[in-house]
Amino acid sequence: MRDFNLRFYSKRWPDEILELKSNLDHYKKKPGCYVLGSSDGTNFIYPWGSSPIFYIGLSETLRGRLKSHGKWIRRATEEHHKFHFAPLHQYGASFGADAAIYKKRTNQSLSKLESSLITEFYNIYGSIPVANRAWPKLMKKPLGVDLV
Repeated sequence: MRDFNLRFYSKRWPDEILELKSNLDHYKKKPGCYVLGSSDGTNFIYPWGSSPIFYIGLSETLRGRLKSHGKWIRRATEEHHKFHFAPLHQYGASFGADAAIYKKRTNQSLSKLESSLITEFYNIYGSIPVANRAWPKLMKKPLGVDLV
């Protein structure tokens, strides 16, 4: 994937863009948000355009969360015929996964950062990423979204 495909967020550039299978040791105790996109160049169709991005998430420990996603993506790749996997892992298994990392900055709320990333994605593409299961708690929900 060309890394500019994960750089949709206008408020700041990602701190790093990497393959999910990369060495993540320098993120061992680092909190932040991450954007996952296909590594094979696949773009997903959204109401207002297409993007390789399929998931936006947050974690208090980026290394642990990204390693976990990598493990489940590998498992979904190898065992998709035996078990059902979360959409996030199925997309990663089918199209590969690259990550854009947004490290937490001093006094920054991870929830607000994630909400801001997803809101901007929504404003550009007309939908939240295809593998995100729910609207972030801090994001203003559009009309017609069931709040139950």
